[in-house]
Amino acid sequence: MTDSNHNAFVSLRTLLVRVGSSESFPAALGGEVVHRLTLTEAGEGGLGLEPGAIGRSHGLIEGLGDLLADHAVEAVSLPGGVDADDDQRALVAAAVAASSLHGVLVSVDGGAPAPAAEAYRAHRRAARARSGDDARTVTAVISAWNKREDVRANLLGIRAQTRPFDDVVVVDNHSSDGTPEMIRSEFPEVRLVVMPNSAYGACETFNVGFSTALTEYIAILDDDVVLTPWWLERSLARMADEPETTAVVSTKVVEPGMPASFRDAEALNRERYMSTFRGCASLARKEAIDKAGGYDERLFIYGNERDLTCRLLNLGYRVLQFPGAETFHRTPFGLQMGKRSLFYHARNAWLGMLKYAPAKELARMPFLVLTKVLLRGRKAEEAGEVTDAVGTIGVGRSLRETDGAWWIVTRAFFSVLYNVPYCLKHREPVQAPDFELPLQ
Repeated sequence: MTDSNHNAFVSLRTLLVRVGSSESFPAALGGEVVHRLTLTEAGEGGLGLEPGAIGRSHGLIEGLGDLLADHAVEAVSLPGGVDADDDQRALVAAAVAASSLHGVLVSVDGGAPAPAAEAYRAHRRAARARSGDDARTVTAVISAWNKREDVRANLLGIRAQTRPFDDVVVVDNHSSDGTPEMIRSEFPEVRLVVMPNSAYGACETFNVGFSTALTEYIAILDDDVVLTPWWLERSLARMADEPETTAVVSTKVVEPGMPASFRDAEALNRERYMSTFRGCASLARKEAIDKAGGYDERLFIYGNERDLTCRLLNLGYRVLQFPGAETFHRTPFGLQMGKRSLFYHARNAWLGMLKYAPAKELARMPFLVLTKVLLRGRKAEEAGEVTDAVGTIGVGRSLRETDGAWWIVTRAFFSVLYNVPYCLKHREPVQAPDFELPLQ
């Protein structure tokens, strides 16, 4: 397809974007063509992306937004149409989302330029209509706290889905960096819940979001993820092939500093049923999450996904690892350095297992923590030997580099002792074959 020459382009500085060869660009649109971008070609004017995989490209939306700002672009011309392939649909979704914050006009498939907001609404209608008889509904649920720029990128990624979300809920933990104001100004489609103060943990704010969702499915998203354009479409398609007993589809996560050996490890790139899920980017059946009671708010933060999975397993549900949908998580790879992170990771792993590990497994856990976690080498972690308990990656480094680390671990130990009555009250050992200790 080629763009038509429209009089509306005569006075505009236009960015042309193509999936394939730059030879398909028209000579001009009647205005000043400031850039000809091809996604699959390398070199100047090309991003060198792999054909057939543009919808799982990380950074596409951000890159397009940078071009719009750097070149003072006034209009964008995109391929499209009813016969658009998956790459073209991903391109249009990403470009329309990027344009929505830059006040540019957008032309799709040679159509007359329209304001970006209007183009976004038209894209949503067309993309939703493409779903045909699929009446399933999905809410994106985000817990946010003082990450304004990350939340903006996250919401743009949600706008850039080839299969749009039906609703978006952000529960803001009383951010002081302008996050709520940014959402109200730039993303009016978002349902925003602002907590009365910032003392709430992520478990509680996520539960508020879960209870607010009115759809069949919920996407559980950290505030600092960016979904690739195919994320929801591919996740929903995979969920459709699963029995109703599959409660969660846990998608692949790529993070800064993640070694290629870990990212490409066989165990992390095949479908399998798990004893936890990646809480930064997973698709879940809302009914199952409600039946299991959501996150345990006593945990506050960290370890909550495995704790919830134990209750799902006890209800007869399963969690599927699905590497066919990817997201970019802006938090660096491995356990985050810092006193709070070390305390809650150390404490919550034990609280969860006191509640749900069979007695025989619980008795083995101290020895296994020592040999499989504390004495585990960095090379083993980076090689992908840690598949599910990603929160333990780097725990040795945290113990070495965190000021007062052993005092923090001691505090965590006493907190575990304090919470033993609570754990015993809620104890329900998991017998499901998918269960594993938080070590692998």
